[in-house]
Amino acid sequence: MDIRQAAREIKAGRTAPIYVLYGTEHYLMDEIIRMMEAAILDEASRDFNYSVHDMREVAVQTALQDAETFPFMGEKRLVRVRQALFLTGAKQTGSVEHDLEQVLAYATNPPDYSVLVFEVNQPKLDERKKIVKALKENGVFIECAELGERALVEWVSRQAQRYEVSMEPDAAELLLAMSGTKLRQLDREIEKMAAYVGTGCEITVETVEQLATRELEHDIFRLIDYIARLRIEEALRMYYDLQRLNVGSSETRGEGEPLKILTLLARQFRILLQIKTLAPRGYSQQQIASTLGIHPYVAKLAGEQAHSFSEKALKNIVHRLAEEDIRIKTGQIEKGLALELLIVGLKDIIQAS
Repeated sequence: MDIRQAAREIKAGRTAPIYVLYGTEHYLMDEIIRMMEAAILDEASRDFNYSVHDMREVAVQTALQDAETFPFMGEKRLVRVRQALFLTGAKQTGSVEHDLEQVLAYATNPPDYSVLVFEVNQPKLDERKKIVKALKENGVFIECAELGERALVEWVSRQAQRYEVSMEPDAAELLLAMSGTKLRQLDREIEKMAAYVGTGCEITVETVEQLATRELEHDIFRLIDYIARLRIEEALRMYYDLQRLNVGSSETRGEGEPLKILTLLARQFRILLQIKTLAPRGYSQQQIASTLGIHPYVAKLAGEQAHSFSEKALKNIVHRLAEEDIRIKTGQIEKGLALELLIVGLKDIIQAS
C-alpha cells in the first residue's frame, strides 16, 4: 500500500490486523507507528497495550503471545516486532530461534483486537518465502523507502506546516543541499527553525543559511564548485575554514582532517566522472542514482555540477587525487600542505583539459 494512503487509513481509525513495514527510511516507519499509537491506544492504557520486541533478542513466538492476549483497559493492543529479518534473504544473527510456523498460523486467523507490526530495515523482502506470501494475503505491506527529489521537497514543506510555519521553496532546496536527505535530521532542522521564526511565520533562505547544520559533504560540494569556476582563493578559504573546524569542539573535531577531505573530494569527483559517462548513454536521473547508490536529489545536484567539467578533466583530477593519497600515506608530503597544493594545482588541470 502507498504510504500516504496507509497514513489516511490509519488516521481514520481503519487499521489492519497485520502490517509489514520495510525499507531504509527509518523515520517513516517511526511516523507510521506514531499514527498507529494515536489511532489505537489511549493514554490510560498505553503502557498495558503497547509492546516492542527486537527479533535479535526475543523469539517471534513471544511477540505473538502478546498479540494474542486480550487488551487491558482498552479496545486494542499494538505489538511492534523490530528487525524481522526472517522476512528477507539476510542471514539471521544470534542464537534466537524463531518458530515461523506459529507466524503462519497467526497470519491465517489474526485476532481483531490486536495490530501486529513487523519492521524490516531492508530495501526488499524475500517474496519466495512462504511466510512473506502468507502475511501478504492477510496484512498490509508498506514500503518506507527514501523519498525521491520532488517528494522530498514536498515533505519538507509539509513538515514545516506541521510546526505551524511556512517555508520558501528555495529555502527547502537549500536545506536539502546543506543538511542532507535523511528525514530525521531534516525534521530536527525544521523544528529548530520553526521555533526561531515563530508560529505563523516563514522560514526563508536567510533563515536556513543562518541556522542549518551543515554536512561536511555540502562544504565539499561548494569547494568543488569554487574549483570548477576557477575561484581558487575562495576554495582555499573554504579549506582553511574546514581546517579550523578540525581543531574546534570535541563534537566537530576530525571533520576537517585533510585525509577525510581528500577522501570526500575523491568520492565526489568519481561520482561526477561516472555521471559524465552515464548521462550520454541515456541514463535517467533515477537510474544514475540507483547505479551509483546515491539519493536522487544528490544525483541531481551532482549532475548539474558535472556540466562544469570535461570528461578528460575529471579523469585527470581523479588520477591526481589518487596520487596525492599515496604521497600522503607514504610520508612523501605533509597532508595539510598536500591539500593546499592540490587545490591550487587543479586549476591547471581544468584549463589544460
